[in-house]
Amino acid sequence: MRLRHVVKIGPRPLPHQTALTDAEVTFAPMEALADGLGGLDVSRTRPLGDVASGSYNFFAEGDLLLAKVTPCFENGKKALAQGLSCGVGYATSEVHVIRTDTRRIDPRYLLYVLSSEDFRAVGMASMTGAGGLRRVSEHAILNHRVPVTDLFTQNAIAEFLDRETAHIDQLIAKKERQVELLHRRARQAVAELVTGAAVEGAATLQTRLDHIPRIPAHWSLQRAGHLFRQVTEPNTGDLPVLSVSIHRGISDRQLDDEERDRKVNLIEDRSSYKRVRPGYLAYNMMRAWQGAVGVSSVDGAVSPAYVVAKPTCDLHSPYYQFLLRTPPFIEQMRQGSKGITDFRLRLYWEQFRLIMLPVPPLEEQRRIAGEAEQELNHADEAADKVARSVELLKERRAALITAAVTGQIDIREKLPAVTTKPDRSKFRVIVGAEIVHRHQGNPKFGRVKLQKELYLAEAHLGIDGLQGNYLREAAGPLDRALIDETERGLEAAGFYRASQRDGTGTAVTYAPLAKAGQHKAELETLLGSKANELRKLITALRDLDRREVEAVATLYAVWNDALMDGEEPDDTAVINGVLTEWHTEKGEKFKADDLSRWLGWMKRQGLTPRGQGPRTAHTTTRDMFG
Repeated sequence: MRLRHVVKIGPRPLPHQTALTDAEVTFAPMEALADGLGGLDVSRTRPLGDVASGSYNFFAEGDLLLAKVTPCFENGKKALAQGLSCGVGYATSEVHVIRTDTRRIDPRYLLYVLSSEDFRAVGMASMTGAGGLRRVSEHAILNHRVPVTDLFTQNAIAEFLDRETAHIDQLIAKKERQVELLHRRARQAVAELVTGAAVEGAATLQTRLDHIPRIPAHWSLQRAGHLFRQVTEPNTGDLPVLSVSIHRGISDRQLDDEERDRKVNLIEDRSSYKRVRPGYLAYNMMRAWQGAVGVSSVDGAVSPAYVVAKPTCDLHSPYYQFLLRTPPFIEQMRQGSKGITDFRLRLYWEQFRLIMLPVPPLEEQRRIAGEAEQELNHADEAADKVARSVELLKERRAALITAAVTGQIDIREKLPAVTTKPDRSKFRVIVGAEIVHRHQGNPKFGRVKLQKELYLAEAHLGIDGLQGNYLREAAGPLDRALIDETERGLEAAGFYRASQRDGTGTAVTYAPLAKAGQHKAELETLLGSKANELRKLITALRDLDRREVEAVATLYAVWNDALMDGEEPDDTAVINGVLTEWHTEKGEKFKADDLSRWLGWMKRQGLTPRGQGPRTAHTTTRDMFG
């Protein structure tokens, strides 16, 4: 079927969605959308009155956002909008807002369709416009054919891809952390080399300088102006244009990555450019505070915005390139820069020349520079290999998505556990009914608490019939498919109905239906002795509010995952895992003291993991739970 029969592009707000002009609603500029499989940063908000009358595109809970302008479309910027402030939002006009008929198409399945290589090719072929303003047409979206029309199969495909892409994303995240760790270790090794910290057993002396408090006793200190002097040689002849990158030092590439990002074009008239000779130091006045300093190994020319300096004595210039790119000396250049904001800072020679620099013996400078070069090259080579494997994983993910959404993979044949098994549905409904039943009348209970107690029932009590696939989201361990199936099953069984009395995006309550409480016999049959353990768990968590149960579930997940990795984390490691290895919002929500208190509470309650049950997976998407 064509998408035009099951979606609408550019929905308009209803009167109640524009009534409160001072309400804070979700705001989605292009940078709020994630690349790849997508995701939406829902933490950005603006007053409704500021955005409703502008050129922004309205969207609501459950809508899909798709970047339409190049290169954002090619980069995969998209999102399924959930967890919105007040249930609505306004996005940049450079996105298509797509509303689905959920009776005929699963929004999660459609999100994967929009991530497939087939759709990407169609979208790129439909682009109109010139240069960097080419856009995907609505016509291409509406006429795109969805090969899987059965809603049940769409849901199974979405669950399959949720699970499989989460595994791939976990591998990608691990490898990307490896790359960062390789570079971080290399930079640390270089910093120790160039500051003399790596000289074992050598006598040292105090400098009384904050940026380099001690140096080896056989080194000396000199101001930069004593070691180098500023020169301005005119650009003569057809010299290659050089640039100084914060990542590469001096390069003879015609346009480096940072300049390309800022759309800086090389001017044809280079008469004002400055000549740089081998061994000369050069830095970008506007970016020295970021480490844009280097030493040239060739004859070339640099922009007038650069300062060029020539050694005044017998020294090995590359040593000073490595030295000046270490954090303490970058900070010295930042402090010497003049300007009202970071991006207006300028480091003039008069300030640079005052920086105090260590001066090792010449042969030691050469040795240190050689070892520093080896450290960085080794890290680059290792990182390149890891980066190539990351690209292969991304290609595998793209191929898997394309094959699944086009029906090339028989989900039931390949992974029968992914389709909705009656046993799994029964576990989710009956366990969910017990949790909701025991929280009746509890003002602290809602959807988030239900999700966290289902996670702990599976991870802590071993009720593996729940078959959750939990992602590391802002509100803690989250399986959207599990909570959706549980709520649908509770209503279908006549137990409880989920409702949001105050509208989409507000608190969820569970109203009893005709058969409320009639799940108990089946609970005993399904769980046996674990039924009593479940009741004890619910009682222990009863008085916790949403924020507290989120803290407990997240601490449990970090601790449990570490145990499954063969680690024995102490309290500090578990707390740091929550604050630094989970969703970025965790550091904003919690302080270490809060988490330490709840970790102690968990131990007193016996709520400590054993390294069993489901592992939580990293995800590239932002929290869509709310």
